Amino acid sequence: MLVSRRGIIPGISTRVIDVLTQKTALKVIDVLIHPGYRCVETYQICIRNLISAAGDSRMTTKKAAIAFLKEYGHTSLISLGAGRLLNRIDNHIRLMTQLNLACYVAIDCGPYIELTSPNIFLDPDGMTELLSGYYQGEPQKFWERVKVFPHTWVEDLEGIHCAVVVCQRVYPDCRWEKAISSMVPMLVLQEDLHGCERQQLRGRGYVRTWMKIRQYGLQPFRPLPLFPWERNLILWRRQDFADEEIQVSKWKVFWRLCEWFIG
Repeated sequence: MLVSRRGIIPGISTRVIDVLTQKTALKVIDVLIHPGYRCVETYQICIRNLISAAGDSRMTTKKAAIAFLKEYGHTSLISLGAGRLLNRIDNHIRLMTQLNLACYVAIDCGPYIELTSPNIFLDPDGMTELLSGYYQGEPQKFWERVKVFPHTWVEDLEGIHCAVVVCQRVYPDCRWEKAISSMVPMLVLQEDLHGCERQQLRGRGYVRTWMKIRQYGLQPFRPLPLFPWERNLILWRRQDFADEEIQVSKWKVFWRLCEWFIG
């Protein structure tokens, strides 16, 4: 059953409505609860129309995401599988500002992505200060450069170059290595790893890096308190990106061994 503003609608699965945008769903619900629309045949017709409309919406959003990233992906940080609420994006902002990127892009296969979350930052004051410095005293400009694309699957973006890729809370059995490596990002950040699928980019032109985690000031992401050194995040570096500090370091051999061992 589905509960609307006017009561319970029998015979309608919430999974059907879930593929729609909220605005469209409310309009359809208002029609379906009218007494004249209580027959099974009408329900079936309406559901078919709902699914058709949802398919059109998904196709439109996917095309918009592809078009945007083809033009701006090289200056964008993209969050894959961002979920319905953007949250805890502090490390994303640190990467975006230090790499001088222009856009923050979030995609998800779900029907919507909300920007209004009380947990969007772990350190709101620190992030406001960081964005104020980046946008010359106008931190609100960041939100003008945020683009969200629901109804979009990671696999839809294969082969489109993006500057930085972020994976947060990836569901088990989601293997995105092929799609991610085809985007040839400079860095790939994986966060909130406990119980989630880790993407293995070793052998695809990437190495895990500890040095860059310190360089960009990335903070531990909900680490387990039993292991104070555990960060619950992984940062991958494309092998040909920003390698100068290792090349000139007197610990060059040590860092190469670390990359070979952990990456």
